[in-house]
Amino acid sequence: MHAANGRPIHLIEDQSEFEQLCQDWTAQGQLAFDTEFLRTNTFYPKLGLLQIADESACFLIDPHSISSWEKFTVLLKKPETEFCVHSCSEDLNLLYTSINSVPAKLFDSQIAAAFLGLGFSLSYQALVLQLFGQEIPKDETRSDWLKRPLSKTQINYAANDVCYLLDLQEVLQEQLASKKMLSWFEEECANQITLAIAFENEDSWRNSYLGISNSWKLSDKKLLRLQKLCLWRELKARERNKPRNWIAKDVDMFCLANLDSATMDDVEQLELSDRRFSSRYGNEIIDLLGSQMDSGPAIDRSQLNFPLRPALRKKLKSCQSIVTGLADKLSMAPELLARKRLLQDLVRDYDNYGELRWRGELSGWRRELLEPEIKRLFA
Repeated sequence: MHAANGRPIHLIEDQSEFEQLCQDWTAQGQLAFDTEFLRTNTFYPKLGLLQIADESACFLIDPHSISSWEKFTVLLKKPETEFCVHSCSEDLNLLYTSINSVPAKLFDSQIAAAFLGLGFSLSYQALVLQLFGQEIPKDETRSDWLKRPLSKTQINYAANDVCYLLDLQEVLQEQLASKKMLSWFEEECANQITLAIAFENEDSWRNSYLGISNSWKLSDKKLLRLQKLCLWRELKARERNKPRNWIAKDVDMFCLANLDSATMDDVEQLELSDRRFSSRYGNEIIDLLGSQMDSGPAIDRSQLNFPLRPALRKKLKSCQSIVTGLADKLSMAPELLARKRLLQDLVRDYDNYGELRWRGELSGWRRELLEPEIKRLFA
């Protein structure tokens, strides 16, 4: 069988053969990769297939046949080997939670396309069509990648998902270099690796309450409750390997935190989305809310997603205009340069601290581009 670009497809179902390939790949400067997985009723995705492409062929590694990933993790950690992928976030999370490793160096063709103004969140199929005029079918999106044996259409689909990635890397990197955007792009790819690792860091789970709608309406005491509840949900979802919303929905987290007292009667009287919640977790919740707050990040109301007052909304719109204008000048996707949420945080920080705080995603290359214009706006 051959992929859409003519390269042969090899299905790898043997540990020793896989390890030999890993050894051979250590001499490669670039490798393309993708994953197929299933995530319908679990918190962690289940790895169904790992696809690797080099200059000679496409290799489909069956994880059901691999007992040790040690040789592959060594390869991933090599800074001299660049792993090319399209839309990396889910793949990085899957690798990190499955084999506890992510690439040391990454080239994300979706991010590259956004830098070059080809489109934001552009699909792999659309980018291949745009640059190479080749159509790739997307007919196995909902396929069961855990079922064996794999069908011929599954094998073709999986190989086609990586077969053009090295070609994309070559074309896109040349364009990024010619537009003097390569260093910004490399920084953004490195950020994606950092984010994938941070997703499994308990310190970040402690701040998950910040994403709950209307949390700004709660008192400090109730915010502490919400923080405890959201951390409990993060731990419980991972412990039971169930989707976060299967444990408790955001609206229920808010209702529980907003209780004036925490007794079983109080919990049972709440009209929660899941009527079985109190019988499943009621006692746990009562014990949790009655216990002392564990050490963790202090409540910082300035980080809450409270509505902006009129003067700040005006500032936000001005910031958005600056982003749009600068992105247009650079022929870059404005959503990549700065999404609305990041600008809202910037405006809130200025209101709370009297200065622009270029933190998180707004640091680095984004700050380099935006600070001169936005600083004048707030002067």
